[in-house]
Amino acid sequence: MARGRGGRRGGGHRGFGRGHRYASTNNRPKNNDFAKRKQYEEFGEAHPIEEKEARIKRMKVEDTRQEDVDSDEDVESEKSDASVSEDEQGDTDVVSKLLATFDTQVVNGKAVDSDEDDDDDDEEDDEDDDDDKEDDSDNNEGDDGEEENEEVEEEENEIDEDDVPLLDDSSDEVDSEDESDGEEEEEVENAKEGIDDDEEDGDNTNETVDEVAESSEDEMDEGGESEEDKDANDEDDDKDVSPSGKEDPFVQHYERNLDEAMAEQVKDSEKWTSSFQKWPTLGRMRVSIPKVEKKPSKLLLLQDEEEDAPLPTIGVIPQPPEKEYNLDDYHVREVLQKNLPLANVSGDSTCPTSLTKRQKELFSVLSSYNDLYYPEATHSHWEEVQKVYAVHILNHVLKTRKRVSNHNGKWTKAQADKKRTSELIFRDQGYTRPTVLVLLPFKHSAYRLVETLVTLMFGDQTPNAVNLKRFQSDYGPKNKNKTESQTGKLARPDDFQAIFEGDSNEDFKIGLKITNSSMKLYAEFYQSDILLASPLALRYIMSTSFSIDAESDFLSSLEILVLDQADIFLMQNWEHVLVLGEGVNQVPRNLQKLGTDLSRVRLWALNGHMPLYRQTIMFGSILADHNRAFVSKCRNFAGRIEVLNMVENGIAGEVVVPAEMVITRIPGTRDPDSRFRHFTQEILPRLRSGPPQPGTMVYVPDYCDYVRLLRYLKEDRGISVATINEYMIGEQGKVAKSRSLFYDQRRHLMLFTERFHFYRRYRIKGVRHVIFYDLPTYPHFFSEICNLMGEGNQNPKLKRGVNLKNSTVSLLVQRSDLTKLVGILGSSHAAQIIRATKPVHICTLGQ
Repeated sequence: MARGRGGRRGGGHRGFGRGHRYASTNNRPKNNDFAKRKQYEEFGEAHPIEEKEARIKRMKVEDTRQEDVDSDEDVESEKSDASVSEDEQGDTDVVSKLLATFDTQVVNGKAVDSDEDDDDDDEEDDEDDDDDKEDDSDNNEGDDGEEENEEVEEEENEIDEDDVPLLDDSSDEVDSEDESDGEEEEEVENAKEGIDDDEEDGDNTNETVDEVAESSEDEMDEGGESEEDKDANDEDDDKDVSPSGKEDPFVQHYERNLDEAMAEQVKDSEKWTSSFQKWPTLGRMRVSIPKVEKKPSKLLLLQDEEEDAPLPTIGVIPQPPEKEYNLDDYHVREVLQKNLPLANVSGDSTCPTSLTKRQKELFSVLSSYNDLYYPEATHSHWEEVQKVYAVHILNHVLKTRKRVSNHNGKWTKAQADKKRTSELIFRDQGYTRPTVLVLLPFKHSAYRLVETLVTLMFGDQTPNAVNLKRFQSDYGPKNKNKTESQTGKLARPDDFQAIFEGDSNEDFKIGLKITNSSMKLYAEFYQSDILLASPLALRYIMSTSFSIDAESDFLSSLEILVLDQADIFLMQNWEHVLVLGEGVNQVPRNLQKLGTDLSRVRLWALNGHMPLYRQTIMFGSILADHNRAFVSKCRNFAGRIEVLNMVENGIAGEVVVPAEMVITRIPGTRDPDSRFRHFTQEILPRLRSGPPQPGTMVYVPDYCDYVRLLRYLKEDRGISVATINEYMIGEQGKVAKSRSLFYDQRRHLMLFTERFHFYRRYRIKGVRHVIFYDLPTYPHFFSEICNLMGEGNQNPKLKRGVNLKNSTVSLLVQRSDLTKLVGILGSSHAAQIIRATKPVHICTLGQ
């Protein structure tokens, strides 16, 4: 079920904006379109208050996943009490198989229980000349491939049940209901220019690059020989073999073609196998690769029977970096190696490359072009993570542009010498120019990334970057001069300070055009190499689900997709990311309009195999089912790496308030109705009939559940209720009133949503009891909420010990909540609770 979460607008920590700004009234859409945009920003496709619609979505996910779970249960059932239903017994089988992998032993980097064989393809030592290779690959142009268009709900099932620490519900949200009532009018100018509507072209005085560099780029785009082409002609082609004899992974991955039979095997989920490795710093990794049988392809009619072209390396298993770490072995361009120590200021000064151990291992995975899911990129590691993937994407773009410019120069030279150009076939690009898309949650995140890219390209020299000052003004920090009293009054946790540092606007998009010696910001999307955007901004362009507009063609040729701080997307609107996943790497609808030279398009792109070549990289600070399901949907033939470390001690140990914790496992899997019935039939009656329990907070992560509970409590009228939700952020008067009523015990129960806590982290006073209607998305939210029960947050005017009982914490858990429960209790304790037959467990916090 797609969660009804909207994007937060505006800078700083201001509330959610409900509208959208436009550069002029001529570009303003009609009233009904404006209302739709408002609806997308706040709730996704459907307003969450429509319970019936939300329930249909949820049940759709549950039915789809439950059928797959039932079909995959091959292990023997555990013995259980007679009170356990058949559905619960089936879930127990799945969980038992899952938890059996907790004790997986790892020897010499490989799991001992893995049947994985190392049958990587034998690669050629020397690569053929560019011309011969391109001619050889062009002979295969007649093969037409099918475009991968798998439904997201089917792809969720690809997450194996023997993994840790997740259940079979890798994502409840990968379904999205087709509710498109019509095509929404698109902002064509925004899509083409790749800039915000309210931004102008910028002052010429802010440009810090020579006009010669800009004109040279334009000449290159028009097909003429630019200065970059001339420089490229004077230099030799990039070396495809490192000094140690390793072939460039870029060549192995992107310059070789999958035949149709191999592509179909890669798409088949049953062809994928998994094993575990353990690296010194990253830790326990799950390696998933496709097992493909290579069959000789049939010769086409009139095709010359020449030596077979080298095939791409399928199923790459990266190895930990060697002690003698050399970036030449990873084919990193010299300019990046030179400037890396300047950009990586917080790196390891004892290492010549200044890379830390974590960065070395991450770069080893990234450079092999495997998909990567790394859920341990917390705010303390952001600098390390961002620097290393910035090197990777910039190195990829520079290699791509170098090849294109080299081939442009050869073509121009052949025309000048009046030679035959029909024999010059260079397949070196996709349908459109953008090859890298980086999704970021806030403007400040984009600001930090661009600053890193500029330093990597130009080092300590004057940046040859167009519109750099304009970018720094638009995206840079806004509130640099905060007084000590303000920062003390608004004291927040470290992760909050890091997330909302700088401009926290969630609606932005910008294109970067990269050449060998210059960078242009605010470039047109179709002339950009790297796109930086938020999911909300791209959703405005791409319109509704399953009705992708033609202006999303700039996403057709992406070769690298990076989702940084992906856990924050869950707090914004995850549906925007799902719609984006449906729109990338689709064949453009209007090739004539794009003016694409099909003779330069790679054969695997023409065959519709673009999704099989795209590298998807996701970083997050928590292990989240929805994030991991998105990566598992991808079918990169190089394979997939997921870092899945055990959690020894959960966050519950950081609760300092003595309290009794009751964990109740309720029946069902991802069943909101079962959770609602238990709350209304078991918990509420005890609150009404028993001794009064003022100061009870009900923590509700999902806004749909919040609306459902609020309606029931208002109709019941048995308990006085105060409410605080994310849509009250802009209405501070209502928030203050609810807090005051609850603090003075004029309201005994408070409904409190997770997204409000994420965006504000207010210290709610007067809390004596906490009921977690569902487990928090972020494990540390559990300790933050429980610690609100401290005596320092209670009202001193009220008599103690008269109507107040000892503090209590109640958790409602379903078997599908294993991932969240692991973060709170740790892997071993969570496993015991999920596999136990009794539904209720009691323990003590704060000891």
